[in-house]
Amino acid sequence: MMKRQSNLTLISFLVVLPLLVSSCQQQPNSAGTPASEVIYYPVRERPWTKIPSVTISAPPDDPRIQLVREAVDFWNRQLAELGTPFRIGTVTQSTELVPVDYLMAVSSTTLEGQTPPQAPESVTRIPGDLIIALSYGDFVSFSTPPGPTARVIVGIRDAQTPPLSLPNVSRNVIAHEIGHAIGLGHNNNPTTLMVGRPSPYRLDVYQSNEARYFPITEAEKAFLLKLYPPTWRPTR
Repeated sequence: MMKRQSNLTLISFLVVLPLLVSSCQQQPNSAGTPASEVIYYPVRERPWTKIPSVTISAPPDDPRIQLVREAVDFWNRQLAELGTPFRIGTVTQSTELVPVDYLMAVSSTTLEGQTPPQAPESVTRIPGDLIIALSYGDFVSFSTPPGPTARVIVGIRDAQTPPLSLPNVSRNVIAHEIGHAIGLGHNNNPTTLMVGRPSPYRLDVYQSNEARYFPITEAEKAFLLKLYPPTWRPTR
C-alpha cells in the first residue's frame, strides 16, 4: 500500500513539474510584464466552427454602437496579425432589445458557472450568431461561452454611470467581452485587456484620457492560434 501511494505521489509530481517550469519562465508579454507574474485563469477550448455574424441589440442612437464596430475591427486586426483565417463576421444592428431581466439572469448564472436561463422569444427572434446587447441595466457585463451550436450573448451594462461612464472604459469592456466570445479567459495583469475575476482588479483600470485598447498578451495570442490555427476552416 505504501509503495502504491509513493508511486501516485511521484506521478502527481511529474504531472505538475512541467507546469511549474513553464510558470517560472521569464518571457515578457505584450504588456511588458514577465510571464511569471501573470496568472491565466482556466478556460475551456471552445472555438467557433464558423465565421460568426454579429447583431448589435440597441436603440438606434446608442453611442456605444460605434464602439462595438470598432472593437470588432480591433479583434479582426489582431487575428489577421496572428495569421489565422478566422474572423468575426458582418455586423448588423437590431432595434429589438434584449430584456434587462434576462440579461441580469444570464449575468448572474455566468458568474456562478451555472446554466443560463432559456432565452425568451424576443431574443430568439434576433438574427445572428453573436448578439451584443447594449443595455441600460445594472449587472456585471458578460459573454456566454462560444460553442459549436449555441449562439453567444454578450451583455453590456449601463454606461451612464461609473465605471463604464469613465473615459476609455466602455471601449475596453466591449472589446474584453468580445474577447471572451471568441474563446479567451481572464488574467490578473491590470495593464492588459483580459484582466478580470478572480483577480482583484475591476473595470476602472481601463480608465484613460486617451482612447485606446489595452493589449492582449503573448500567451493569449498563442491560445488564439491554438483555437484558430492557420489551417482553420469553417465547417458549417
